Amino acid sequence: MTNEINDHQQPESQQPLLPVTAVTTTAHTSTLMGPRAKLGFAFVLVAAALAYFAFTAFEGATVDYLSVAQVVEQAPTSLDRQLGVTGKLVQDSYVRDADGLTARFSLKDEDGFEELHVTYAGEIGQVFFNDHSEIILQGQKLSDGSFNADNLTVRCPSKYLTEAEQAELDGNPESPPHQPDYFDKEA
Repeated sequence: MTNEINDHQQPESQQPLLPVTAVTTTAHTSTLMGPRAKLGFAFVLVAAALAYFAFTAFEGATVDYLSVAQVVEQAPTSLDRQLGVTGKLVQDSYVRDADGLTARFSLKDEDGFEELHVTYAGEIGQVFFNDHSEIILQGQKLSDGSFNADNLTVRCPSKYLTEAEQAELDGNPESPPHQPDYFDKEA
């Protein structure tokens, strides 16, 4: 190693000096949003998504219950919308298909004259044939005016009637004896 200076190298003391300027620049990275803005945006986005999913779930889970007369007057429903109807079985209208699961029958209101023809595919218990039972259906009204039931519930009136109402249904219009309750007793 030698301390000789090449033709291409100049000693440090002989290198030309560049003028020094007093301006100093600092480089900043620019971002569209800061960390708080990103967190706020994410929170708003998640809240909007949850609100949308809650709205669509609620919309799909709600069922409007109508009387037979109201369903007869209503236009056909779309396949994604459930409609509920309550009524009584029209006497001698129940027919079960050969498959044993599909039933066709008609419903009417308690005191109405309108009838709704119903098709239901599923198991039906013996309580169905009770003349006083209330039939609750969920399904869609079809374009031909009939009702395609997806869900059938039978509510037996004996479970929900008072003793006076049950006596009237049984043909005994006399009221049952008064039964005192806690507040009827004297102190």
